[in-house]
Amino acid sequence: MEVGLLERCGMVLREAGGQGLVALVTDATVASLYGERVLRALEAAGLRVVEVAALPPGEGTKTLETAADLYRRLARSGLGRDGLLFALGGGVVLDLAGFVAATYMRGIPWVSAPTTLLAMVDAAIGGKVGVDLPEGKNLVGAFYPPRLLLIDPTALRTLPAAEWRNGMAEVVKAALIGDPALWEALAEDPRRWAGPPGGSSGEAAVLTLLQRAMAVKIRVVEADPFETCGQREQLNLGHTFGHAFERASSYRVPHGEAVAAGMVAAAALSERLGVLQDPSLRRRLEGLLEGLGLPRRWGLWLAGYGLRADPEAVVAAMGTDKKRRGGRLRFVLIHRPGEVRVHDDVPPEAVRQVLEETAG
Repeated sequence: MEVGLLERCGMVLREAGGQGLVALVTDATVASLYGERVLRALEAAGLRVVEVAALPPGEGTKTLETAADLYRRLARSGLGRDGLLFALGGGVVLDLAGFVAATYMRGIPWVSAPTTLLAMVDAAIGGKVGVDLPEGKNLVGAFYPPRLLLIDPTALRTLPAAEWRNGMAEVVKAALIGDPALWEALAEDPRRWAGPPGGSSGEAAVLTLLQRAMAVKIRVVEADPFETCGQREQLNLGHTFGHAFERASSYRVPHGEAVAAGMVAAAALSERLGVLQDPSLRRRLEGLLEGLGLPRRWGLWLAGYGLRADPEAVVAAMGTDKKRRGGRLRFVLIHRPGEVRVHDDVPPEAVRQVLEETAG
């Protein structure tokens, strides 16, 4: 992580051994902001960019159909196994481009350059890549870490307020999972983080925020890189509910907002099942999310998008959740800040009760 890294990405890539042909995958919004800058940096370092794919932004792009189109574009460009794919953008671009890199010619190197807060603290770390199916999110994918991760915090200067809020949902998640001191700092003064703080002191604070949120995920991933012992599943706090909200909305809602509403539901479920040891946590979590401009009540939130709040539709959307084991859903429940655990013994009726309780 380094300020101004996008301006020097070509040189950094060269120093890391990058060579040969390059394909740049981004989305139209990011391309208009940083595409030319990255192209110039790559070409100035002697790297030949043979394909630029500026995809439509949004979760609807993360499909097998888009991946197939990218395969054909890479093949027509002449990119071979000695080339590399440079992914520039948010979580959708990183997930999709990483999946294409993992499967094109049975795997080519790729570089991850996240440009959103959410991608920096979540999608860019851990090597999970994939695409969505109509039946569920991220159901097709792989573990395929990038050869190089380039995080330039200056990209956050152009981040829309709504995208900042989406990223903050993942920061809150990281704090609850593994940084109680960060949780306290956020809960104590949520409005400070409702948007990126300005000035040099504000940028320093953002760097610290990034480092601490990233450190939680890195620590968990290093302990369970391929999700074999269950520890990495802690990172799914709020996601069993959140992914179901996304699917029930046909992916019309932002991921960060879905995670925020999902964390409230997870806290309510933790409370109902008697595992939550901090009786003030749910109230403080709701206050923090409200201060950040994130949803607390999933039903009211979906209604704001013109969608019907139907608990049974949400339960049905959980049916293809990839975290299921032996036909049972697995929920990450909060015991206290800094301690979450995976539970697979959650009664379905408790899930329905929580959905009713947290709808509005």
